[in-house]
Amino acid sequence: MNLPRTHRIYTPRCILRCPNEEDIPHVFSATRFQGFNHGLLWDAPKSMDELYEPLQRNLQAWDSGSAYSFTIESVNTNVFIGRVVIVKNKEVDGIWKIGYWTHPERQSKGYMTEAVGAILEFGFTVLGAKQIEAFYAVWNTASEKVLKKNNFKFVRHVPQGFLKYGEWVEENLLAIERTDWNSKNFQV
Repeated sequence: MNLPRTHRIYTPRCILRCPNEEDIPHVFSATRFQGFNHGLLWDAPKSMDELYEPLQRNLQAWDSGSAYSFTIESVNTNVFIGRVVIVKNKEVDGIWKIGYWTHPERQSKGYMTEAVGAILEFGFTVLGAKQIEAFYAVWNTASEKVLKKNNFKFVRHVPQGFLKYGEWVEENLLAIERTDWNSKNFQV
């Protein structure tokens, strides 16, 4: 499925939209906070210029239908909140994976729980996902809470999840099946 870049997802407090160049200063700003990138697969850029290439990859993936990265904004003020992405599993049909992050200035306000709930609905109803998975660094209890509030269930522990700064970061994998999902089951 190829969605136009104009596709929007609305929640009570957020708008999820295709990323664009106007997001770059906000993404860069988030990476300036101490520890922000520790739980992410990508390293903090040294300059805003380094963020143009990843943006182009996100847009190419959007156009091909292999991944949809959404910028999350406040519905009332258009303030940048963060990002959420849903990526098709290349090996197993019907399985998608999500990833997300919240700008440190907007954390702990429930925005990501709301956005992930909307991405689940998008994944199951628009993309036809059978299962949606998410990994998180075991120390990242905020990410764990977002997933559990959206009824993700523990699948397995991954001792060598990803390599960061020369050391393995332990992760947990959680998932939710379409049969266990209900659009009303996430908590805001």
